Amino acid sequence: MKYLETVAAVILLRLNVKLRELGIEEPYEKFPAVRSYAERITEADLKYWSEAENSLEEEASHPDIQVRRYASILQLLSFDPVLRSLLDLSLALFMLPELSAVLALHLGSSLNLHLAFLMEGIESPDENEILKKAEQARLIVGIDFASSPIQYQELEPHARIIAYLSGNDSPDPLIMDSLEIFGTDILLHAPFVVPELIQSGSDFFRSGGDVLQIAGSGGRRFISKHIARELGQPLLLLAIDELTDEKPPLFEKKLRALIREAVLRQGIICLYRITDSHFLKEQKLFRPILSAGIRLILCTESPKLLLLSLHESQYRLLELPEALDYGERKALWEGLKREYLSGTDGSSFDPDDLAMRYHLNASEAARAMLSFAERGQDLKQDPDLFSRIVMQSLTATEEKVGRIVYPTIRLEDVKVSPTIREILNDVIGCVRTAHTVLEDWKLRSGYHYGTAVSLLLSGPPGTGKTMTANAIAGQLGFPLYQVSLSHIVDKYIGETEKNLEKAFLFAEKSNAILFFDEADSLFGKRSEVRDSHDKYANNEISYLLQRIEAYDGVVILATNIKGNIDPAFLRRLRYVIHFESPDAATRRAIWEGCITDDVPHEEIDLDYLAEQFSTFTGSIIKTVFLNACCLAASQDKPLSMSHLLRSIRLELEKTSTVTFSADALGKYSYLA
Repeated sequence: MKYLETVAAVILLRLNVKLRELGIEEPYEKFPAVRSYAERITEADLKYWSEAENSLEEEASHPDIQVRRYASILQLLSFDPVLRSLLDLSLALFMLPELSAVLALHLGSSLNLHLAFLMEGIESPDENEILKKAEQARLIVGIDFASSPIQYQELEPHARIIAYLSGNDSPDPLIMDSLEIFGTDILLHAPFVVPELIQSGSDFFRSGGDVLQIAGSGGRRFISKHIARELGQPLLLLAIDELTDEKPPLFEKKLRALIREAVLRQGIICLYRITDSHFLKEQKLFRPILSAGIRLILCTESPKLLLLSLHESQYRLLELPEALDYGERKALWEGLKREYLSGTDGSSFDPDDLAMRYHLNASEAARAMLSFAERGQDLKQDPDLFSRIVMQSLTATEEKVGRIVYPTIRLEDVKVSPTIREILNDVIGCVRTAHTVLEDWKLRSGYHYGTAVSLLLSGPPGTGKTMTANAIAGQLGFPLYQVSLSHIVDKYIGETEKNLEKAFLFAEKSNAILFFDEADSLFGKRSEVRDSHDKYANNEISYLLQRIEAYDGVVILATNIKGNIDPAFLRRLRYVIHFESPDAATRRAIWEGCITDDVPHEEIDLDYLAEQFSTFTGSIIKTVFLNACCLAASQDKPLSMSHLLRSIRLELEKTSTVTFSADALGKYSYLA
């Protein structure tokens, strides 16, 4: 017989003796399976069992896993004889369901705590002793403390305990799918930032602390794993809503299953995804864990203390930095490069460049680098790949309030005046040299705010403002984050500011250029306060002023009328460019830029097109050209002046309020 089978047989023999003492002759006579099981035990089995008895307090050295596991359970039960009898009876009942009928026949009910007391000769234990034993017995059997009397309550052995005794390490099915168990044998790379938090947390637990709260964002669970590793304990990680979203009976079962798993593994419990709603659940949720003597780590966004009743010697708060500085970001990227790109050509990854580009926290950076490493692609083949991966990793966890664009156009594709082109080149140069000026030249200390490269583009519709914003992003190799006003502006007080904060945070982390089209909807002039609506509208503008001053990236605003923008904004913007309707030379350049070698065409009179239609903006020219190309293609002919003139006539008729006159087309009117 295996060791656990022998244990079950021994308790059946003891139960037989106890029932005879109670005046029951041949207790197993009507139950041949139970009698047969008890009689199977041999001298060799008893000898092995007896030898194991002598080593139970040194279970770690025994070669038999069942002996080791059985001894570890006894140790958790403080080697209490009553609880040991309860454990043995539970084991026998699990192996022999017929035992339940034996107990019901002779004692009136199946397994209960009273029987365990009887097995040790205690017929009338006092109430305190019963409650104490019942609390300890929760590890091995299910007990309902709301049901009385507790000692006569029918008990069911936990299947997880039987599985554990047999050497099975699978968690309880109730929590198996949602529980992450980080064992001491699992590989974990070194911490590349804030190693002092790990040291502080492990020192706190070594000094006798009970609860550690890690607040902030960017690596809370990673730090928790390192703390557990420092202490040589496994870590059991569970999202708190896996417990709190359940109704009371299932909540209690899941919580007890989690506690049982932590006790069996001698591990630390880490609860994460904690929100403000969990701050009122100390007694119901956290106290049972602490009462079981289990160390607890709580991962929260807010530094607000969760457990107010604990002394500071029992409870410590660790706060992650709100943002990593340049040096920390560089160290992080250097470490991640060593960890994930070792053995590959990582020469295209420059930690210094990544630290300047991306303001990610540790977990966001690690997630992006792991995703890139799994793809096994080279940045030389696709320079924008890593930027897209960063965007994807952020949008997977953050609520979007805009649209991400990866522009392919460059500044040379934009037809503007020499004066505007000069300013645009200045903007590009300012962005590219920002790190040199602020960090290498040590100017950041003198500019605590206002370091954003901010640009206002104003001018009539169709003059190239949106195209210019895209060209700046394309020239710099940055994604463009075009803010959607429908997702930003909210009628409820304070919500607009929250949505704007999401946009700024997303752009800061991802190194995207933040683009506000129709900016006067948000950045308009403040009004005289006549009612609460005016007051809160002005508050939104004041918030925007402060947020742009604190911003450290690139932000572009576009408006049709510069005069609609609040003067306070204009003073804080680094660059302001006004787009006029294009002059003849610019219009000619736009027409010429449309007619590429890929477009089959006859001779086109560019001077005529530029001079004759002086009101056309760049946007109108592109629309007219596209319509003309569609017309030519439908006729299977190369693009000609007749196609362009017909398209121009449609455009003029679209916007004219009077009958169209062919004179508007000048010398080519006959073609329309």
